[in-house]
Amino acid sequence: MNEGKQKKLLIIDDNKSITDMLSQYLTMKNFSCVISNNGRNALNLIMKEKYDIILLDLSMPEFTGLDVIESLEKDGMMKDLNIIVFTASSINNEEIQNLLKRGIKACIKKPVQLAELIKMIS
Repeated sequence: MNEGKQKKLLIIDDNKSITDMLSQYLTMKNFSCVISNNGRNALNLIMKEKYDIILLDLSMPEFTGLDVIESLEKDGMMKDLNIIVFTASSINNEEIQNLLKRGIKACIKKPVQLAELIKMIS
């Protein structure tokens, strides 16, 4: 059993079944998970708490994952965060490269391969 500190994850996606499934799976893998199904709420959580990893969906209604990234950039917080974007939208390699330049750590396309995700966040 790994006696190291449990990593704290923030999972941000408007699809509750995705956040519930990811949270259950990652909790079994010894991660501590916080869920937000709303971009604005997620931004407030990021401002108040420190997370080891933030899983951020890009396509959310009203306040998108890109809105979250832009707000964090304005506050100069991107460099301090470990954000992994996951999206079902058809994102191209150029858009992924632009996000990486802005400070995200990785991009995973949905459906998320759980083994790949675990490798990325461990």
